[in-house]
Amino acid sequence: MKLAVPYDTMSGKVFRILEKTPVLKLYTIENGEIDSSELIGTMAECTEDIVGLMQMMEADGLLCGDIEESTRRLLHEEGLLFYSGFYEDADEAVQDFLDGLVVFGPDD
Repeated sequence: MKLAVPYDTMSGKVFRILEKTPVLKLYTIENGEIDSSELIGTMAECTEDIVGLMQMMEADGLLCGDIEESTRRLLHEEGLLFYSGFYEDADEAVQDFLDGLVVFGPDD
């Protein structure tokens, strides 16, 4: 499985606004653990660019901070699961997700 996270390179935290993120951190998950991760510049001019990049990188889902309603609809249309409301360290957010510590449902 691959999870994309909008990433703040200065703090290592989840970038607050998906639609404005300059970098995605793509995590490859194997056997319920983080196997690897890589930083990918989005060079995005719009939300569709970010979603297209996620599809090109074969991401299965997204962990993010704030997300606009139009982006939620687009992700649904493209069949990508997402969890919003993450604001902490990106690596910790992914690990919490893998550990089942996420207390809200998909598409929150």
